[in-house]
Amino acid sequence: MLDKLYREVFIGGQSVFCVGDVGDCAYLIEEGAVEIVASDQGREQRIGLLSKGELFGEIALIDRLPRTATVRALERTVLIPIHRKLVEELLEKSDPILRHLLLTILDRYRINQNHHDAMPTDALRTSQRNALKGEATQKLSLAHGITRALAQNEFELYYQPICNLADRRIAGFEALIRWHHPTDGLIPPMDFLWIAEQTGLIRELGLWTLERACQDWPELRLCTDYPAPFVSVNLSAVQLTGATLVDDVRSIIARHRMPPAQLKLELTETVMVEHPEVAEGILKRLMELGSHLALDDYGTGYSGLDHLQRYPIGTLKLDRAFIAPMLDAPQSLEIVRSSIELAHTLGMNVVAEGVETEAVSAKLAALGCEFGQGWLFGKPLPLSDNIARAQAR
Repeated sequence: MLDKLYREVFIGGQSVFCVGDVGDCAYLIEEGAVEIVASDQGREQRIGLLSKGELFGEIALIDRLPRTATVRALERTVLIPIHRKLVEELLEKSDPILRHLLLTILDRYRINQNHHDAMPTDALRTSQRNALKGEATQKLSLAHGITRALAQNEFELYYQPICNLADRRIAGFEALIRWHHPTDGLIPPMDFLWIAEQTGLIRELGLWTLERACQDWPELRLCTDYPAPFVSVNLSAVQLTGATLVDDVRSIIARHRMPPAQLKLELTETVMVEHPEVAEGILKRLMELGSHLALDDYGTGYSGLDHLQRYPIGTLKLDRAFIAPMLDAPQSLEIVRSSIELAHTLGMNVVAEGVETEAVSAKLAALGCEFGQGWLFGKPLPLSDNIARAQAR
């Protein structure tokens, strides 16, 4: 019998499901108790008792195979059903490695229970399992590769100039990581940073990037005669929730005698939305070290005004998605114009990303934007190439 659509109530002796039934639902016991009964050569044998707060029926639910036992209520029992559709939606959103591990454990459970004939055999199921296995293997291989690359010094920093739009002098650089893979060649960050974010390896990569940028800075700063030069290093949301981040940054700055005011830490709005209190505390402590903070990719995320007011941000970086079409799209131009005005009202300077033409650069300068970054001013290059480019000017 049904109670309010989201509970099922059974009386003592009533079966919740029987051997061979379709496993389309698991159950959480809210009240009462059930017994689990298995058949042994035609005779029933109780193999378990479950009571309030316990879960049953989950194996058949996940692996889509028939029930291997019968479950009966011992008394009036209230069950909360967990339907397959909900579980499939949750699994679909979960990491493929976790899904692969779960299904592998279930397969081995079936084998250990001597249900060899119950293993999935249809072509669709096999194809889905193989695809999932392939995705999981790829992620694990990539994560292992990042770990190896850190140990083997396969990463390198490229630096892209950030120019003052008024006089076109290089004011600073953004540090961008590249991976020199031993067999795949140069791998851009978009191809591996996502797995680093998901696995937590981004913490090690982030610290490596900061360490190398501070180590390179004495040479890199000679590539500009700007009175207040800087190097920008990206921080991920995962890094910004780490308990040791501030201490790590302090140690790296001290180790390389990096002038804190010449280090700019870039972050996105993600961490401010997901962990606002943690972010506020850590960002203030980073500011106390003497470094500056920049909000990256402004306009593509949440872009809440409360973020700009709440956090000690000194630089607003306008995303290339608005910069590139601004001369042809009135809406993009208005977004750029209003963002620059807002930043200045809040005491921030502005960096426009993705500047590729003289016309766009001139328009940004006319709007009061202080800095530009993009191929018009220079592509990301290794330290040695930046030095050579500066010497050639």
